[in-house]
Amino acid sequence: MSEDDFAARLKGLREGAPDAVEWMFSNFKDDVERCFRRRPAEDRADLVQDVFVTAITRLHSFQGEREVVLRAWLRSIAFHRWHHRWEADRVRQRHAGVPLEVLMEVNPSHRSLADRDSDPALRLLEREVVGTFLGRLTPGQAEVVRAHVLEGKSTEQIALDWGVPKERVRGLYKRGMARLRRCSDARELRGAA
Repeated sequence: MSEDDFAARLKGLREGAPDAVEWMFSNFKDDVERCFRRRPAEDRADLVQDVFVTAITRLHSFQGEREVVLRAWLRSIAFHRWHHRWEADRVRQRHAGVPLEVLMEVNPSHRSLADRDSDPALRLLEREVVGTFLGRLTPGQAEVVRAHVLEGKSTEQIALDWGVPKERVRGLYKRGMARLRRCSDARELRGAA
């Protein structure tokens, strides 16, 4: 496709011409879909559609003058969508636990089902355990993890309270939780040996 033809197609895309949108979808669908080949089929279709919706809404920021640049741009959007979905899957897996109904059937006296306020010794033990874990973090990480996990504050609220960008708070939280996971994994490995 010549640069003039591509410029006309791009102009049509930016104006929202249906034939230009159909051209983009039919020409680049396979490339975008290839980025999600390992996802389930129903998920793949949603992700492909999401990439094209994102591309159409962000065409104002596209700077290329050739078809190959548009193809690379769409694949870049697809990669970011894939990575975002991958991270979301990891978070879901990490936090997916035994359903409460099963836990109650297996062990109705499990401490997670107990009233925490009724046992002062349990509260003291939990404070000591939490203090030990938080002691493994930097002061900033410990404060963010304490405020987010124990007090239930959002990272946005912590950032507002501290007067710092929310990205800084999120970074401290992520690094702190990663360090706690590494410490926990190392402890499990020593216990297994």
